[in-house]
Amino acid sequence: MSARRFTAVFALALLAAVPAAAARRRSARSGPAAVSPGPACHTFGLVRAGLKATYHSTGTGGVADYTITWITDTPTFTHTTQHVVTAQATSDAETRLDGEVFGQLRGLKHFNVKTTTQVPGFGGVTAETDVNFVPSLTQGPAAGWCVGNTWTVPPVTETLVSSTPVGQQTQIITTVASTGEVLAVGETVSVPAGNFQTVKYRGAIVSGTSVQTAITWVSMQHNIVVKQDTVDAGGAVTSTTQLTAVQ
Repeated sequence: MSARRFTAVFALALLAAVPAAAARRRSARSGPAAVSPGPACHTFGLVRAGLKATYHSTGTGGVADYTITWITDTPTFTHTTQHVVTAQATSDAETRLDGEVFGQLRGLKHFNVKTTTQVPGFGGVTAETDVNFVPSLTQGPAAGWCVGNTWTVPPVTETLVSSTPVGQQTQIITTVASTGEVLAVGETVSVPAGNFQTVKYRGAIVSGTSVQTAITWVSMQHNIVVKQDTVDAGGAVTSTTQLTAVQ
């Protein structure tokens, strides 16, 4: 699997892995101080089973339209399906994400994506990507997303196993560190799907030794991404993903 393809798959997976309410606590590695939710704070609930969100994404890599359907969402496990349409192909994927809550933070321990792509002349071609993170990859606060809260994403060992009809490949990579910050709570964002009250935060899409800064707006009502912009080192937007429909 190419680095570009993996980054796209990982970014899609993380859209389904936004913050959920903490069901349990563990000793903290690091994290923001505990703050009770208030006017400048928000604690997310879980995504409703059966919720379906459709997105349109544009960027230097092209244009994509995709729909994510949430099968199950708990504080430590998320199961979704995706239907993805690009100019090159149409794919259907199933994603399972395993996480944990440690102290004030939530992390991603493992995810698995099985994708079937329709290839002219060959029919459906299935590939599987399985990734483990040790320790878990920090995603942000587990509860109490408060304006000004910051967190550190330490380097982790990422073991990626990709399986295709031509064989299996394993890569072991040490990711680079990054940081995150809650920028706003209650910010209204207008996208094709409507107007949403959101939590806005700066984070990073981490793929191996590559880090892409992302500004993300998450619906306070639905706990799903409403809008996400990736930006370059100079702050220029390199790609935009927007919610076009939710049901």
